[in-house]
Amino acid sequence: MLKIDLSLVNKVLENLINALTSIQAAMIFDNKGNLLTSMMNSTLDEEEIGGTTSLISFISDKIKIDFETGLFQNSSLSTDYRKFIFRQIDDLILVLICDLKSDLNIINPYSDYVATKILKINKNVQIDPSVPTLGKIERPKRKPKNEYVFKILILGDAGVGKTTTTVRFAQALFTSEYKPTLGVNIVRNEFWMNDTDLIHFSIWDLAGQDRWASMRGIYYSGAQGALLLFDTTRLDSFRNLDKWIKEINTNTINIPVVLVGNKIDLKDLRKVSKEEGIRKAQEYGYRYIETSAKTSENIKETFKLLVKDMIKGKI
Repeated sequence: MLKIDLSLVNKVLENLINALTSIQAAMIFDNKGNLLTSMMNSTLDEEEIGGTTSLISFISDKIKIDFETGLFQNSSLSTDYRKFIFRQIDDLILVLICDLKSDLNIINPYSDYVATKILKINKNVQIDPSVPTLGKIERPKRKPKNEYVFKILILGDAGVGKTTTTVRFAQALFTSEYKPTLGVNIVRNEFWMNDTDLIHFSIWDLAGQDRWASMRGIYYSGAQGALLLFDTTRLDSFRNLDKWIKEINTNTINIPVVLVGNKIDLKDLRKVSKEEGIRKAQEYGYRYIETSAKTSENIKETFKLLVKDMIKGKI
């Protein structure tokens, strides 16, 4: 591979930030998670610079893990405080960190435009490092037929794979958004259903330990659906489902729930059969699906099942 001209890359990134001031930082990583170069928005104050810099290790971990598992994909995602864009350029990754009010419909075409320039630099092709100002790049014409905003809960015993399931769906590893003293991890994500409906998710991953039981009731407020997970290799997590279902019924009124048997990749360690899972779901009128958060098997399908039932409740 030719050694990329980072000075020219930096000029492109600097011009990108000047064209779109909502971008707080633009970074280039390799596919092993190593940071090669970065440019910060000159308008950031010291606290904002520190907060943005602290995300580098989490971004690096995400890239490394996603490439090792073969799960990396170009993506856009949101957390409580920032929005992120990831674009693969051969064996390089362009990462944009944007403020929460930024419009990804505007930034996404810019990211593709800049990724093309960096690809040419990587191939030792001379380019003009300038980036057009806002409005010069055509926005995508895709518009949703319907648009929904849903708060959903991820429930189940500790260690059943709730956080990994959330990570695999949202393609996020930004554990800086985890509130360890509050027992909740909140991730925001957008998802298209059938290329027509745009779903805005607020995913609340609630701590499963008993010490958080009194606190969890607060987080049920406003929830419109839930995924209830158990570990197919742990009988205790399956037996505790009745406790979780009682908690759901105490804190909500008839929200749709999908029962999820996770870790089906561990076939030799399996303790709960698919038939047992189906019977438990039927007992409470829930849908049932089996997943592997490790391999991402059925992760998107799980959220689709829940979305279908939540949309029915809206109609």
